[in-house]
Amino acid sequence: MELGLTGTETAAQLIKQLVYLRHLARRNIMLTQKVRDRIRQHEQDHAAAAENSAAQAVYSQAIAILKEQELEIGFQEIEIGKYLVHLCPALDSKASRDAIFEALNTNKADRDTDDVRKYGDKCSRLIFVLDLENSATKDDDIVHKPLKWCHTMAFMNALQTNPKLDRIVHEEANEVFGGAFGEYQERPLIERLVGRAV
Repeated sequence: MELGLTGTETAAQLIKQLVYLRHLARRNIMLTQKVRDRIRQHEQDHAAAAENSAAQAVYSQAIAILKEQELEIGFQEIEIGKYLVHLCPALDSKASRDAIFEALNTNKADRDTDDVRKYGDKCSRLIFVLDLENSATKDDDIVHKPLKWCHTMAFMNALQTNPKLDRIVHEEANEVFGGAFGEYQERPLIERLVGRAV
């Protein structure tokens, strides 16, 4: 399926994009889990193989390839999250709330609650705030909330790679939480990417 927003899409086309993104995101999450399982297995096999053997070299190469695949899938998840941020307002302007609920596989009992009436006026809030994607499934595993996961990954990536956004979020969080995070200190890119002092 071709993804893209030109402003000329119909409500049905936008809903199809949302459903497609959900399936793509879920597939990527499941692939990541499989890749990580294979990495763990190869690491165990590598450790069990004779030191400096051909088997160890094969396992090392397989692990490197799998880690590269894992990284590529992670970038795809970020791209899904970035696209979703733009798709949600388009859905809000053209698609019915019922069509969005159906596309998100929202439990019928969860569609007309006080929280939905209070906070659910936007597609993005239904997904990112109210957690209504696959709401009949009470399991919180990310495979059941793939769009929320991809959005979170896109947001975390933006925080880590954009120092201006990092500062804004830090300062606003400080204001909301009474200075709990202390004074903002600019961090080098490598530290932001790794998530700690290097």
